[in-house]
Amino acid sequence: MEMRLPSDVDVPMVDTSAPSESPSAVARLLEYSPGHHVALPPHTTMEVVEKPSVVAVPGAPYYAYGLMAWQDRWIPLIHLDSIVRAYVSIPLPPVPRYALVVAYQAAPGEPIEHGAIALPALPRFVSVSDQDACDLPGNSDVWPLLSISCFKTGEHVVPILATGRLFSTYHG
Repeated sequence: MEMRLPSDVDVPMVDTSAPSESPSAVARLLEYSPGHHVALPPHTTMEVVEKPSVVAVPGAPYYAYGLMAWQDRWIPLIHLDSIVRAYVSIPLPPVPRYALVVAYQAAPGEPIEHGAIALPALPRFVSVSDQDACDLPGNSDVWPLLSISCFKTGEHVVPILATGRLFSTYHG
């Protein structure tokens, strides 16, 4: 005699009557400059820090505020808009209200490291599906170097950043 568990009652595993939808994923949406957004995989985002404490570092890259205190260590705080504009001579704005701490690996097998992205506003989550995929924006030559993909949400074209690519240049 076959024994059936309560979960085995004649309910199909997949609802075949519903139209198939493209699977979706969640991304962390960051507005790094008014009207300009990037996204990060949620597993790379660690913490939002309000009013980050930053120490300037002589000789730091043009896009770096310096080092930010976080969990008893110092991590780089960068201004993403300066990177996107690649070498455009604009002074860094004042340290913003928020910093998003992210995790990254400089290379596979390397230890997890941390850095922070300066943000004028709090990040939010957005749902993304394959149907939202699009080409990278043409407003910067750095997108192919920093991005793993791109999607469109509303009127915004949003590159998805690879945090390892973003921060590995800070150390090298």
